[in-house]
Amino acid sequence: MNIRKVRDTTEIMFVITLFFLYTICTMLLSMMVADTYRKGADRSERNYNMRTSVLYLTEKVRQTDAAEGISVRQTSQGDALVLGMSAEGERYETWIYVEDGYLCEVLLSKGTDIAPGIGQKIMPLSSLNLKLGQEGLLQICVTDQTGETYTGKVLLERAGRRNAV
Repeated sequence: MNIRKVRDTTEIMFVITLFFLYTICTMLLSMMVADTYRKGADRSERNYNMRTSVLYLTEKVRQTDAAEGISVRQTSQGDALVLGMSAEGERYETWIYVEDGYLCEVLLSKGTDIAPGIGQKIMPLSSLNLKLGQEGLLQICVTDQTGETYTGKVLLERAGRRNAV
């Protein structure tokens, strides 16, 4: 009888040990999957922000009337895309620039100086580099908070290449 009791106890301990091993493996697998998902989601969001910022700038350039012009100017934190426009006989400028880690946009009367903190935050972005070429090509290079860059180009033919400054 004593041998049977030891055998039963051993079987019970074996089943309990297997259960705990299964539980530990399941928890470890769940944590690895969650970590992989989080990293993938973060990367996807960064890529989305970078592509969207370049597409946003490209569309803004394409929407600009040829007579109003496009220029690249400097702010305290880097390059700014300045798009001219007229409304009700007044001339305005839309400034798109990076400030405090965000792509920002503000509409100002032509000739008004840009002040810190007045722009509407659009999306997170570390830096914006713009190059306006003589051939009418605007090169846009954005950098996110991790240092990754994404570039795009837009031809200014329709958007006022003659008036590009």
